[in-house]
Amino acid sequence: MRTFLTALLFCFSLFAQAEMVDTYQFKTSADRTRAVELAKSLRCPQCQNQNLVESNSPIAYDLRIEVYNMVNEGKTNQQIIDTMTARFGDFVNYKPPFQWNTALLWLLPIGLFLLAAGLVWSSQQKTAQLKGRPPSSALNSVEQNEPDTLAPQKPNGKIILSILALVIAIPLGYYLSLDRFSRLQAGEQAMIAQHNKQIEMADFHKREDMVTKIQDKLRTDPNNTEAWIQLGEAYVQNNEFDYALIAYANAEKLVGSQPHILGLKATALYYQAGQQLTPEAKQLLNQALSQDPKEIASLSLLATLALEVRDYTQAKDYLQQLLDSGNAAVDRRMVIQRMKMLEFLDRGQAQ
Repeated sequence: MRTFLTALLFCFSLFAQAEMVDTYQFKTSADRTRAVELAKSLRCPQCQNQNLVESNSPIAYDLRIEVYNMVNEGKTNQQIIDTMTARFGDFVNYKPPFQWNTALLWLLPIGLFLLAAGLVWSSQQKTAQLKGRPPSSALNSVEQNEPDTLAPQKPNGKIILSILALVIAIPLGYYLSLDRFSRLQAGEQAMIAQHNKQIEMADFHKREDMVTKIQDKLRTDPNNTEAWIQLGEAYVQNNEFDYALIAYANAEKLVGSQPHILGLKATALYYQAGQQLTPEAKQLLNQALSQDPKEIASLSLLATLALEVRDYTQAKDYLQQLLDSGNAAVDRRMVIQRMKMLEFLDRGQAQ
């Protein structure tokens, strides 16, 4: 009894999980109802027979959120269905349009029902015939009638087996002929590309916001050397190396050719040249290290240069110097992770 109740509760939990709705903020309750019903009418491309609300697969979750977003944007049900169909094909729709390539999906259930009804009717007819046949009184008559009784059963059995084979082969052949998996792969790749693009745009806007905040600070205090350095670093993260060099030059005008400013300028020049150490960048790098052998921007650049030529031992040595510098600006966790990576690469190269 306890096992039965446990199984029953487990089944209820599955249904509760299947009906789970994401904590998504809709504009109105009507939009929420429409979005959930629409998601239930769309099939998960990765699952066998679950809709977007029932399925807990990652792609179903992403598509569910995408449906909710389109509902919030005011798109109609047909527009949303057309978007999903264009990406994954008619398979994603529980009610695909009646076309030549979906005709089997519509007609197969009817055909199977008629076939089953015909088999039941044929079986009943044979049963009635057997009941209506007079009983045999002698063993000889039974033996004589036995071949007659078995004779029609053999071809009927072959026919039934042939029909069953067709019933299995036709849907299976049609299923394998569908481009479901290729459409699923293409759809997933499109979603990943879109997701990556959104992340890149979000990061870009964050960096733009940081640049704007630093610029506002400099408008208030244009002699803030640290703000000019921060602005240069923000420009480097945005791959705007020309502006970064201008910011570093302004910082240099305020406090002179300090080692950390020279190291940052060398790094910006290196990336500006497509990761090539130009003569100017090399001169700045040597000048910075001559003033401060523990200058962190210069040591980081040297580690990068060593890594490019696969001199993992030398790159690890530069990273160790960063840790030994005691500079609070060094991200020690990241440096240690890079050193572990270099140890792994070094062992692989030795093998």
